[in-house]
Amino acid sequence: MGSTNWLYVAMNFAIVLALLGGVLYVLKRMQGGNLLGMPARKIKVIEMVSVAPRQKVVLLRVKDQDVLIGVSPQQINAIATFPVSADELQTEANPATAEEGNNSLAPMARRLSALLAAAQNKDKA
Repeated sequence: MGSTNWLYVAMNFAIVLALLGGVLYVLKRMQGGNLLGMPARKIKVIEMVSVAPRQKVVLLRVKDQDVLIGVSPQQINAIATFPVSADELQTEANPATAEEGNNSLAPMARRLSALLAAAQNKDKA
């Protein structure tokens, strides 16, 4: 009977860890702001590299430009700006076609968005 109790506890612990992992994954995907049809952010962090313990180089995308900045505890300096190509802008404007294979949550997000819109319309009526 003691081993069955431990098996039950271990199984429940595994379920809790799986649920926690799923929630963290969804929250990470929602961080960009466009999972449920919310507007995308105007400034996006493309890449960040730590060059020293408290110094980083960050590549940001603002509208149609990539901006390379250096960040330290005392200051932030713009290092360079680069124009974004038309292909990158098109991919950014329509990420569903570029990431359809990688984004398994897209159909679920569309379905959830439709359900939320239907619930809001039902509440208004």
